[in-house]
Amino acid sequence: MPPVPFPAQGYLVGGAVRDLLLGKRPKDLDFAVPEPEQAARDLAQQLHGNVFPLDEGRGLWRVVAQGQTYDYAPISRGLEVDLLRRDFTLNALAVNEQGLVLGLPIARYDLEHRLLRAVRKANLWEDPLRSLRAVRLSLTAGLRLEPQSEGWIRQHARYLKESGQLPTWERVGEELNQILQHPAAAVGFLRLERVGLLEVYLPELALGSGVEQRGAHHLDVWRHSLEVLAQLILLQPQADLALRWAALLHDVAKPQTRQWNPAKGRYTFYGHDVLGAEQARQILNRLRQPSERASEVARLVSLHMQHPPQGERELRRFLHRRRKALPELIWLQMADMAAILGYRERVGQLAERLQAIQSLAESAPSSKALLDGREVMRLLGLEPGPKVGQAIAALLEAQAIGEVQSRAEAASFLRDAFAEDRG
Repeated sequence: MPPVPFPAQGYLVGGAVRDLLLGKRPKDLDFAVPEPEQAARDLAQQLHGNVFPLDEGRGLWRVVAQGQTYDYAPISRGLEVDLLRRDFTLNALAVNEQGLVLGLPIARYDLEHRLLRAVRKANLWEDPLRSLRAVRLSLTAGLRLEPQSEGWIRQHARYLKESGQLPTWERVGEELNQILQHPAAAVGFLRLERVGLLEVYLPELALGSGVEQRGAHHLDVWRHSLEVLAQLILLQPQADLALRWAALLHDVAKPQTRQWNPAKGRYTFYGHDVLGAEQARQILNRLRQPSERASEVARLVSLHMQHPPQGERELRRFLHRRRKALPELIWLQMADMAAILGYRERVGQLAERLQAIQSLAESAPSSKALLDGREVMRLLGLEPGPKVGQAIAALLEAQAIGEVQSRAEAASFLRDAFAEDRG
């Protein structure tokens, strides 16, 4: 048990107990107590933390102290009634102040067999997020969905789709992010599809199921996207959320852009990168993701078909023009290639190529122009305006590809490149 002052006549309940019994450190601690406000204020005073109501009408209070969150809820009609209202049996566990574990009898069996079982079918309907949370928990806690509960989740998914009575998109986004951050994220999204929740929350991705590609692609659009996500995590386990979202969404517009080309004997998907970037931004905005993340994902999706050239000079130009998307763009493209060609057969070649590109990017000249704006205006006889910015941008690119390496060369380059603009 964590070294925390235990509330009198209270119980530690829910996911914290589950995590402790599974040998994991709980992120948050939830308590069921007779007087939530008083218990919360007492703890805040002891730990010098902050206390505030989550829902004063329902008697829900929170304390944040020393990097830990403590939530307090009332025991309205006794502990047993409280536990029966919870979502899953593994969350219907409690520990009293003597350290005795209490809960539904089936919970111990489920804990031993690592089963995620809904307490009752009706409980899933009380909070529309619970079905999605079940899939997330099955992944992050290493649990199997109990068959009857999985059937209820399928029914709930159909109900959500037909009724449109969804949880807030912010809560949905938080759950999907947790799935995406897991090392086996692709498995989590495959489970979402299996129970029917992919169509509810990410219908754009569900459209890719069964959409053949042929050619070098041995998987349909949806499963290829999952494979790219899996390969990305293998190649770069520290990939952030934006890069993981980009891997999942990079081909999201392929179903809308697919056309059969009889001359080539295969399908084409012209423009799926541009349309996909728009759709990716819309999806992340819908999920209430930060605007910076949405922009980064859209940028990566829009660029994922623009592959690095072979020649060093052109490669330097490529890296300079896409520097805001690096190195994430290269990781995404490598994962895409691995998913198409087969990772095991191409791992050596891909790793060598990635290392060469990274080395070149790291050896790139300083991003600071050799001549500043005032010097450019004086050299070219320009007034302040867009032309000055264009000249500096051209100079920076010339520096990046190695064409300009000194102030004298910079001046000569600008005189030649902007001869017509000189006053």
